[in-house]
Amino acid sequence: MNRNLQKWNLQPADRIVVPKSDLRMVQHHAIYLGKDEYGTDWIAENKFGKGVQIVTASEFFSDVIEITRVEPFKGKQHQRNEAVQLAVSLEGQNYDLFAFNCEHYANVVQYKVPVSHQAKTGVGIGLLALLLGLIFIND
Repeated sequence: MNRNLQKWNLQPADRIVVPKSDLRMVQHHAIYLGKDEYGTDWIAENKFGKGVQIVTASEFFSDVIEITRVEPFKGKQHQRNEAVQLAVSLEGQNYDLFAFNCEHYANVVQYKVPVSHQAKTGVGIGLLALLLGLIFIND
């Protein structure tokens, strides 16, 4: 998979989006941090059960089927550097499905906005299912 990193021409603070399962309905978001002096690629992710962690690209891609997309960081070089510093500074922060999941994390790093469209959609679908369930139970 590391050869694929070259294909995507990743730069530090770019977002990597990969499917969480074969169904590809839910996506996992991570931030590419760059290469170290030994040529090792590093990625920051907010993972269920572990929180924000810094891992090698080899570790990150060990069970990844494919890269869905890459969202390049939009900003100047000094902003990119600040985004990488922010990504690293959040290491150890706890994962929370509704308040700080992997998408929240990536949006905080890239845009400084803690939002997750997947979580909002999931909550909306859950509320709709609950409402429909209540309607059918009362009929």
